[in-house]
Amino acid sequence: MTDVIYGRNTVMEAFSSGMDIEKVFVLSTLKGEFEVQIRNICRDQNIPMAKVPEVKLNELTKYKAVHQGVVATISPIKYIDYKEIIAEVTSNGQKPLIVVMDGVTDVRNIGAVARSAYFFGAHALIISGNFAGRISEDTVKTSAGAIMKIPVCRVSSLLHLVSELQAMGIIVIASSLKDAVEPHDCEFSEPVALVLGSEDKGLHYKVLEVVDQVVKIPAYNDFDSLNVSVAGGILLYEALRQRMNN
Repeated sequence: MTDVIYGRNTVMEAFSSGMDIEKVFVLSTLKGEFEVQIRNICRDQNIPMAKVPEVKLNELTKYKAVHQGVVATISPIKYIDYKEIIAEVTSNGQKPLIVVMDGVTDVRNIGAVARSAYFFGAHALIISGNFAGRISEDTVKTSAGAIMKIPVCRVSSLLHLVSELQAMGIIVIASSLKDAVEPHDCEFSEPVALVLGSEDKGLHYKVLEVVDQVVKIPAYNDFDSLNVSVAGGILLYEALRQRMNN
């Protein structure tokens, strides 16, 4: 099966059949009842939707089809509700370790973080943001297949997710370049969600204001920052170290 579908009826049928849709691209000038309908469906099903120029839709369909202003990509994985994962982990007597990636656009970075998350024993990966990179064949390859083994979830609002996780008793720790505690001072041995920001902008200041802890990886040299997948691997190792010593 192709990983790209297009046309109004085809995309709507995909929604109706419960197909795992990775992302929806809608013509930026599209207005009216159909635009409202598809926007509402994407919101209700936590499917990222991006409004793009026609050239982007033409590129996705390889200039071979009449897309009618809408193109969708099919996910190679099945997304799972993060609440179900946390409930299952807790019921098994374990303390959840969840990795959240917000607005990470590079599909290889997503794959690399998934690989580290699975390697270090994280229970799930949550992807947030409408402009996050989509799970693709490159993501699967970069993850060495790990993204097919670890439960993957997605949400549209990171702020809402943080609030929901905290209400479930999860300590939310955000990685940042700003002044913050060092990894060994974080409470990784408790139920934790580790939030990693996008490659270029990091996390929004509003997120940093509402999380429980902000962590910064200390640097030897005065350099810009670590790649998000490298930072994620370092912090996940610290989480495993603390959990093994408890």
